Amino acid sequence: MMDFNLEAFLLVREKRVEVQKEMLKKYGVPLLMIKANYPGKNKNSYIPNRIVEIFREEIETIFKKEIVDFKRLDNIEGVIYLYAIDYKDEEIKKIAIEIEEKHQLGRVVDIDVYRVDGSSFSRTEFQYPKRRCILCEKNAFLCRREGNHSLEELLKEIEKKVENYDRFEKEREKKSEKFSNLALKSIILEVSCSPSFGLVSPKTKGAHSDMDFFMFLESGFSISSYLKLVAKSGYSPLSLDIIFKKIRNQGIEAEKEMFCATGGVNTHKGMIFLMGIVLACSMKSLYENLQFKEIQNLIKNMCRGILDDFQNLSSKKSLTNGERLFIKYGYTGVRGVVKEGLDIVFNGALEIFEKNLNMYMDINKAMVITLVYIISVLDDTTILHRHNREILLNIQRQAKDIYDNITINGFDTKLLEDIEKEYSEKRISPGGGADLLAVTLFLSLVKKSSCNNMG
Repeated sequence: MMDFNLEAFLLVREKRVEVQKEMLKKYGVPLLMIKANYPGKNKNSYIPNRIVEIFREEIETIFKKEIVDFKRLDNIEGVIYLYAIDYKDEEIKKIAIEIEEKHQLGRVVDIDVYRVDGSSFSRTEFQYPKRRCILCEKNAFLCRREGNHSLEELLKEIEKKVENYDRFEKEREKKSEKFSNLALKSIILEVSCSPSFGLVSPKTKGAHSDMDFFMFLESGFSISSYLKLVAKSGYSPLSLDIIFKKIRNQGIEAEKEMFCATGGVNTHKGMIFLMGIVLACSMKSLYENLQFKEIQNLIKNMCRGILDDFQNLSSKKSLTNGERLFIKYGYTGVRGVVKEGLDIVFNGALEIFEKNLNMYMDINKAMVITLVYIISVLDDTTILHRHNREILLNIQRQAKDIYDNITINGFDTKLLEDIEKEYSEKRISPGGGADLLAVTLFLSLVKKSSCNNMG
């Protein structure tokens, strides 16, 4: 290792400050800096650089849409990342503090946030104490000044923290693989359901001319990497708000993969959104060692502000289908469903699926019956988008009659196939119901999974 040159170190730091000032002036947005909280002279070595890269990935996932530009500096200060972020400076700092407080390696990283005028935020501005020592709970600055711990002790503790994080990452990888596979299995099972009342199935294109069963298979597997990323994001000590921000950004990338796989056809956009939330909350419940039933409360908490998307729609130049239907009918679609914690699933569809699976010992029949139930109670904006409110209400009433008939007289394949043919001819496709069926299947698998700690 080269001898430490204090003069060179100070010069490098001065140059870094100049880069910060240039970025603030050029972009006119807050600046976030990541550097390792690593004592001693050898700041540009494997462990501190690895710490920085771990938090680089976190920050880039959280602020993917808001990062205007970034710079990577690599010198005797160690590896440092500077991000110009078009986001409220106070909110950036709150997220930075939460990461420093909750992340397994939060004690060994510094995430500083600078206002546009160049001033930096203090933790005390947000009623947080100054940074604590890596080895004890005392003020880190006072601990260093008093020489309470040797450099060797501090470096050994950091190395131990990184080793513990590596073990955590292996465990998270294993659990994420398992749960993302359950999600993918559920997505594939849903499209395999038949009769499916205008939806794509192995037997028919349903009400669709631009997609078929094989396209759905291609699309489903194209988002498998997204499902794993979402699972990893959920298995985390970070708050639901930060997890939600991460998975929404990951969802945008998944949509790109889906459209690439399908040649621009929307097969799973709603599924990406809905399954992402349920998968992330299931993994968060697993991380917190909560009971299965607590997943619903996590979903409610995560999505408590989701209807904010419908505010000030009159000022928007272009509206989504869901936003147009909200203006016309007041229906909140899948946003409203998740805001209520998927009550349709947790207090209806899940029990119906499991009861009929035990009764018929036939997963297809159980899926079809569950789908009928969901159609009968869901204000499906996919149907509403193609048709009108009167048709949606008629479909709900018909589905209720069919469900009641199945309950009394049993599964009538001919009747269900006739209705499927009718729906396909009339271009009726309960896409929202399909997404909720997949989520129901996933949650049933989660309950049964032997690799989780839920009751």
